[in-house]
Amino acid sequence: MRSGAAHSGQDGLDAGQAEAEVRSRIADRGRIPFAEFMEIALYHPTGGYYSRPSRPSAGASGDYFTSSAAHPAFGALMAVQAERAWDILGRPRPFHVVEMGAGEGLMAHDFVQYAHSLSPGFADALTYVALDRGQSGALQKLPKPPFHSVLTNGIPLKGVTGLFISNELLDALPVHRFQVRSGRVHELFVALDESGALVEQPGEPSTPLIVERLSRLGAELPEGFVGEVNLGIGPWMRQVSAALDRGLVITIDYGYEARQLYSPARDRGTLHTYFRHTQGAGPYQQIGAQDITAHVDFTAVASEGAEVGLRSVGLLTQAEYLMTLGWSRMAEDMRGITLSSHDRDANLMALRELVRPEDLGGFKVMVQEKGTGIGGLGDLTPSPARTEGLATPVLGPQHAPLYAARYPSHDPDLESLWPFGAEQSEDRVRGPR
Repeated sequence: MRSGAAHSGQDGLDAGQAEAEVRSRIADRGRIPFAEFMEIALYHPTGGYYSRPSRPSAGASGDYFTSSAAHPAFGALMAVQAERAWDILGRPRPFHVVEMGAGEGLMAHDFVQYAHSLSPGFADALTYVALDRGQSGALQKLPKPPFHSVLTNGIPLKGVTGLFISNELLDALPVHRFQVRSGRVHELFVALDESGALVEQPGEPSTPLIVERLSRLGAELPEGFVGEVNLGIGPWMRQVSAALDRGLVITIDYGYEARQLYSPARDRGTLHTYFRHTQGAGPYQQIGAQDITAHVDFTAVASEGAEVGLRSVGLLTQAEYLMTLGWSRMAEDMRGITLSSHDRDANLMALRELVRPEDLGGFKVMVQEKGTGIGGLGDLTPSPARTEGLATPVLGPQHAPLYAARYPSHDPDLESLWPFGAEQSEDRVRGPR
């Protein structure tokens, strides 16, 4: 595959530094593992996708949007889960919520704002620690207390009682790529061909851990199978467990258990690139200017966590998980809030985006625990009395304008001319995408 030219403007200058670093390392060593290439493309100090000064936003104007950007109900329902964990742990003070990969702080903002509407004392006990290795100015501006933002590529904490949360973090950890050739696992390296183009080159694995991970599948992969192995999950789990004394680890991302991830249906792998909400042509184009992701192996998350004392208590979809926390009540109550029909449509559509199976609702949520004494996910479900009394947050200017992007003809300035009531307005949301 040929490497594309760098973008013009500031983004191009930043991204060009990442490609230059890739080429320099290949010139020195002949080829590099894809994991090393991905680390540079995403996290080069000045030219990486997530670390460059012109880093992308997680909204409609950026390259992607997350559940946090879609609707504040996501952060609010995570606060409901945290409140339940706080209660199970004996209402400790302080109670820490550590968000890993906090980005621009959207979930942090919505979480803490909603915490003030929950149990008396919960917000007072709360300390929210936002960790990120990027350079988000918005994250640094979150007020203390209860926020503490730390620029780090690790987890420099210890003695935490509370909650560790990550949302779309593991999919951006560098992965090794492989292909089955002549019945053996070969690693796919990144090299330069005679014309100077970046190409894939098979070879003996750079580490035996790749074959060891795949050997746990209990089945041979077919000839030609291409896939990814994320060897960063184990070290990440060790850091989380070392920092956590008692509490929960909640991992939200797109992915599968190993038997599904490495099934014949995915024999080309799950690596994707994204630029402004559109899948890119490949990882060797626009290096440093586009996102690179791979689906998460949740079997590895569970097994690596178990080895360091984090017991898995459940894996379910985001839709199922948010339903247990009170999503349905919020969606029902949204219809009773005094809003223009346009704003109600926008909120209802964004709420549904969180649970739509083919969209964010299909993401997986893995819950692990350490020292909580709970038996399973049922212990973490708030009581009906708690979900019955939940307030319903509404979209703010910091959230992605998904409704406007999907229905640009529905101009709120023409609201007074719209001849139908709330019921017909609701039908518009139910229409095709």
